[in-house]
Amino acid sequence: MKNTTTTARTTNADGGWLRLFLLLTIAFWMTGCAGSVKDTSRTFTCVVIDAGHGGHDNGATSRWGGREKDNALNTAMRLQPKLEAAGFRTVMTRRDDTFIPLDRRAAISNRQDNTIFVSIHFNHSPKRSARGSEVYYKSRCSARIAQNILNQIIALPGTVNRGVRTANFRVLRKAQYPAVLVECGFLSNPGEGSRCASGAWHERFAEAIARGIIIQRHGGLNMMAAQ
Repeated sequence: MKNTTTTARTTNADGGWLRLFLLLTIAFWMTGCAGSVKDTSRTFTCVVIDAGHGGHDNGATSRWGGREKDNALNTAMRLQPKLEAAGFRTVMTRRDDTFIPLDRRAAISNRQDNTIFVSIHFNHSPKRSARGSEVYYKSRCSARIAQNILNQIIALPGTVNRGVRTANFRVLRKAQYPAVLVECGFLSNPGEGSRCASGAWHERFAEAIARGIIIQRHGGLNMMAAQ
């Protein structure tokens, strides 16, 4: 009987610690962001638009999709007026074919107030069959932004959902505000690469990214302003 009581007390104690652990875990995730990242995911009034690569850094290249740096810049330049029409202040990390170091890109964002950071890229794979769009994030409070943007991109006809993923990319790791990196599609895929290199699809990607950002901030309000 003594042994049974001891076992019961131990079990109850373990159960208590388990409940405490679960409560702490839930509280940890509900805080939004960890460390020095400021959770502006629901309050942001500014969007830092980062066109990946530039200058001597071409990024991904292919005979079908051309150079990633050009596609990213074209998409970013189309995104800016859509966000401004929706009432956001915007900051571009580059407006032309200039190389901007990764740390400087993050620093540009970190100097802003009440902002989020959105980096635009196009993908590449040694497998020509690889295709689809994906969005990366690092801080927890960036996850919903990533999902909202991806939801809008994969709503475009012919797009493939590769999911939302975490990554330790430098521009995400250095960001002091919520930050995401968008991979619009694979330049290495003959069909998708040709599509990703067209101005018509740069426009569609920009519209989708803008809608995702607006949904994140306003819960779907003012969506028409971004079209």
